[in-house]
Amino acid sequence: MLTTALTYVCLFIHILTQYLPNKTTTITKSRAIKMFARCRQGLAVALLTCSFSLFATPFTHQAKQSIAIPHTNLNAVIDGDLSDPVWQQAKVIFLDNVTSPYENTPSPVKTEARVIDNGKELLVAFIAHDPNPNKMISSIGERDTKWFDDVVGIIIDPLNNRRLSYNFFVNPYGVQNDETFNEITGLPNELWDGIWHSYGKVTEFGYQVEMAIPYQILNFDENKSIQQWPFELVRIYPREQRLRISSVKLDRDNACWLCQYPMAEGFEQAEIGENLQITPALVASYDEQRDIYDPQSDWQSETDVEASLDLRWGITPKTLFNATLNPDFSTVEADAGQLKVNNKFSLFFDEKRSFFLENQHYFESITELVYTRNIADPDYGAKLTGSQGSHNFGAFVSHDEETNFILSGNLSANIASLDTESHSGALRYLYDISQDVTLGVISTFRRADDYHNYVTGLDGSYRINGANSLKFQWLASDTEYPQDLFTQFCRGNCSPNEQVLRSQKEGSFSDNAYQLKYLHDSEYWTLDAQRQWYGEDFRADLGFINRVDYVNDQINIVRSFYQDEQALWSTIDVGSKYAIQHNENGELINREQSFYAFADGPLLSRVELIYVDANKVGLRQDSSNLSIDGNTKRFNEQQWRFFGQLRPNNKTYVSLEGTLGDKIDYDNDRLGDIVELIGNVTWHPNPHLEIDLYHTYSELDADSQNVFTANLTDLRLRYYFDVQSSLKLSLVYQDIDYNPDNNPLSFFSEQERSLATQLIYAYKLNPQTVFFLGYSDNSFEDDFIGSLKQERRTIFTKISYAWR
Repeated sequence: MLTTALTYVCLFIHILTQYLPNKTTTITKSRAIKMFARCRQGLAVALLTCSFSLFATPFTHQAKQSIAIPHTNLNAVIDGDLSDPVWQQAKVIFLDNVTSPYENTPSPVKTEARVIDNGKELLVAFIAHDPNPNKMISSIGERDTKWFDDVVGIIIDPLNNRRLSYNFFVNPYGVQNDETFNEITGLPNELWDGIWHSYGKVTEFGYQVEMAIPYQILNFDENKSIQQWPFELVRIYPREQRLRISSVKLDRDNACWLCQYPMAEGFEQAEIGENLQITPALVASYDEQRDIYDPQSDWQSETDVEASLDLRWGITPKTLFNATLNPDFSTVEADAGQLKVNNKFSLFFDEKRSFFLENQHYFESITELVYTRNIADPDYGAKLTGSQGSHNFGAFVSHDEETNFILSGNLSANIASLDTESHSGALRYLYDISQDVTLGVISTFRRADDYHNYVTGLDGSYRINGANSLKFQWLASDTEYPQDLFTQFCRGNCSPNEQVLRSQKEGSFSDNAYQLKYLHDSEYWTLDAQRQWYGEDFRADLGFINRVDYVNDQINIVRSFYQDEQALWSTIDVGSKYAIQHNENGELINREQSFYAFADGPLLSRVELIYVDANKVGLRQDSSNLSIDGNTKRFNEQQWRFFGQLRPNNKTYVSLEGTLGDKIDYDNDRLGDIVELIGNVTWHPNPHLEIDLYHTYSELDADSQNVFTANLTDLRLRYYFDVQSSLKLSLVYQDIDYNPDNNPLSFFSEQERSLATQLIYAYKLNPQTVFFLGYSDNSFEDDFIGSLKQERRTIFTKISYAWR
């Protein structure tokens, strides 16, 4: 059986890597699924074995063009006016290639960029011509929210390892968008915020932008006499289609665009100088709470004033030390609302805290092992990240006043919270054998009284050629839980559930996990084949891993069709996915097959249609037994999922996504009918005002009756006085109605309602120099309360200043 599996997988991948770029080649979905089904148990070994046949055609890097960047001793006034003498000395580069959705076609608009170095900053200016400036999509807004506006920017790789790029973009009103992009994981990190300077100005011919990027925020080798940094200049021009206009011609058969960039050469006098930043902050709050179930309960108030300090020290241009003392992370904008009803797994929330976001990419891997939102209330932390030649490293440690982590399972997961302080940390090392081969180790830990979790792992990536790559990760964990951990899940009667059973461990316990992934990404074909294996006793408590005792094999095939500039639809993708999940004993959890089509069309529209046919299990009938076979019912879910978006004009964005079909009613272990719709309207009446409305509607019926109806409304009103100051109001309202006559296995309050409001005035000179003044409250209602009743209200203020 293993030999057969190896043979089929090797044949499959060999065919794809050799012939998929050919337009005339077709491989049917049914054939692909049959091949995968026959070899799913041997996929992990097969992918590694196959790689030897692929090594015969290694990735040969094309010669990189060098573009000399001039040096000046002059400074630029960043005010959108390009009459400064410094710009007359700059290198002029034209952006004249449309790289998406078309392949290197001539640009319909003129874009001129000017680039120069002054030893302290990289200076970049853009003159973006537009035949119809009144059609520009642009407004004032929060940083990192204007990626889909008209924007111009630069992408650079200062370490020249073709593995990590910095992306800096600015819209016509000067709103900054920045991120880092990791070629190994294939993921951007939009939450990274550097301190740099920009200004945008709308003109009669379009708009122009000035940017000054301090070398202090970049990682590069200061010891090199002449720097060579891969770079690309980009303009996003959204009209009928969203055109990506570049200074570089890019080959779509090569998935690594960063590998194709020319070199910006020069920067002989580039230095970071005294790269020390100290950010003191003062936070004050007045908080009131009460017991809303006690009619006689009075408000209990608390006033709190705390000082904190952040330190950022660039020891060298490639080594950064961060430290924080007594940080306060409460004064950030409220998280987007999410429905939890009929969901058996933990929700994911983005990290927003600057200490954890700085150089976060050093800790990334194909498994989410570092999810710092688990660190709830740290009172100090320290982090060291850097690179030296082919060596890249990162380490951090923090002390948390709380101890929260995910108790994972294969059919459900929940959050555990220990009433004790804890230490958490991570260590990461990557070695670049070449531009195409990287090996790494990672280790994470969490430790408290009678509790610990240690994870150690080895991972690597190999870019076989421009279209094919392999990635792997192997992990081992050692864990010990407190003896009374399970009691928090008793809910008064101590009846067992999956989390109770998986937390009842005597002493320490250990297990392994691994992940293998093969990716083919060429102009016309994309293939993603992977296996994930998480052992029954594997835990990664600093990460975001909802599943253990879980094996996932999947294959995804996509065929892309590109139309010419006169066609109604610019790009159409048609694909199919097959996935199967078991526990370690081979008991089936889910077998899923899906077919889908995506298309990009006029008015910046996108349409996605997916059909899913899944055979999956429901609740365990005997909750004290972790077996699946003979202990669960199997259900066949057939669903249609869709998504659509468009811009009817340059001030309005609308989208609608939904799910129609079958859905397991997990609380009653039966199959129901689901209708779920999520709508969004974003409107900018003028460049200063933004109205953003999301509404989620979810209805589940079973046995010809309603089970629940849930509505979630998330309204954000934002007024931007300018790029630096704003007033923001958010309201998140949730309304869930249950039908007690159609919930035979569970007890519910028939109605649950909640309302969270927040009003914030914010002034942000940069991501670290800020002033907040805000108010927030929370109200709740159920059958026992009768009407919405306020349970908490808070007034808070924060001021911080980054001294550099």
